[in-house]
Amino acid sequence: MWANRFELFDVQIFNNRGGGCMKGHFFRVELIQINICQLEFCMMQLSRGNAVFIPVFALGAALLHIHVKFQRNDWVVSRPPPKRNVSLTTMMTTKNITAKSNEKNMTNSTEVGKRSSQSDDGHVYLGSSSNISKSISNNKLPSNVICKPHLNVAFMKVHKCGSTTLSNVIYRFGYKYKLIVALPPTRDRSTIGSLGTIKDSDYKHPPGGKLWNIFAHHAMYNRTRFHQLMAPDTRYVTILREPLRRLQSAFKYFHLQRRFPGLKEQTRHGTSPVVTYLTRPQYWDPLYRQPIGNKEHYCFRNCMARDLGLKEKDYDNHTAVQEFVQGIENDFTTVLILEYLSESLVLLKRRMCWTFHDILYTYGRSSRKQRYKRNPPITGAMKDRFYNRNYADVLLYTRFKESLQRQIKEGGAKFRKEVKHFKRVNKHVGRYCNSKKKKRPGKMVVPKSRWNGAFSVDRPFCGRYGKSRKYWHQRLQSAYH
Repeated sequence: MWANRFELFDVQIFNNRGGGCMKGHFFRVELIQINICQLEFCMMQLSRGNAVFIPVFALGAALLHIHVKFQRNDWVVSRPPPKRNVSLTTMMTTKNITAKSNEKNMTNSTEVGKRSSQSDDGHVYLGSSSNISKSISNNKLPSNVICKPHLNVAFMKVHKCGSTTLSNVIYRFGYKYKLIVALPPTRDRSTIGSLGTIKDSDYKHPPGGKLWNIFAHHAMYNRTRFHQLMAPDTRYVTILREPLRRLQSAFKYFHLQRRFPGLKEQTRHGTSPVVTYLTRPQYWDPLYRQPIGNKEHYCFRNCMARDLGLKEKDYDNHTAVQEFVQGIENDFTTVLILEYLSESLVLLKRRMCWTFHDILYTYGRSSRKQRYKRNPPITGAMKDRFYNRNYADVLLYTRFKESLQRQIKEGGAKFRKEVKHFKRVNKHVGRYCNSKKKKRPGKMVVPKSRWNGAFSVDRPFCGRYGKSRKYWHQRLQSAYH
């Protein structure tokens, strides 16, 4: 019984005498499955124009892998591993297709994002999408994905590093897969635990003594405690930001000038208070006053390292800081960098076997207006003084930024193309979700590409897109019942 499938692969010719591959000597092989017991394939030698037919008999009901090695005198013919245009992590298999239709699909996929058009059915299709199925499920991975998405993730938020943007991505992922997401007792609490300590009264207990699948609230990293509360195969993720930019954001958001007596009075009108602080950080630091309420949100020195577990007594101990950074490198699967957010998310997607749909993001809107210039005049001397006072944050950020840059370089052109494609998709999704409801079509379809399966976003998705922690608290409780 003839099967309706064939596969194309390349065969290289190696020269035994020279010990290398003869340039230009390639075979094109068509593999046709005949029946349970018989297989015949033809290898065409393009450079010489003659053909060699080799009958192969197999006893299995299905042939999964073939390696043919034919040696005659000084020639060795072998099949190298097939080349596939897929990501490093997610391997896609092709079922019941011809090479011609596969080539057509790849041509269509390269046109994704060039334009958006609305069809007669009221949906928006990204790029060339006339042949895309209109019944696409967002809550399931394509059936031809070999790897499975990793479901147990602890995202350690770091203040003013874009962590709220990322926590929304993580909450949405937990909601999508109906996972146990760590929650405080009430929706009004933004932290779980305090200053690295998590007591039983600090969180909502999952039913039946289950462990958390997802963590995405503010909490100082305590390795021992998190290993007690999270599922055994949890992967730890966090995000960092250039330390000086993080400080500027913290001054704006938390009004840190109020915590330094006299700083506001010494700041000229229309100038950022952070400039006054940076002129003499060694003078202002001892004057800092902690707020009476939640102390965890307020910080001015080595704040990223503090959120990840470094003790204040070790700030000036360079050996302790270096050991701390090495510990973070050992514990965390992925450390994202805010200045390379899209690149970081694509790496996260690969390592977790997630999809583009899982990592779509949008920035939140801050309602607090600045009364000073957005680009304060910070000099090189100011930056140097601040860096000297924040050795732990600088070392932490530099280590993981350089690591990310190496990974981007190693990924080469393929990785850059994937990131470019993701940025394009994320931009179109954001534009769709931020459009006025009356003008928004019923559904936006993102077609399949070499990096993602086809998926769609609709009004319910946009309703959850970029929502705050309080919004998610109520909806994530459903997994506790």
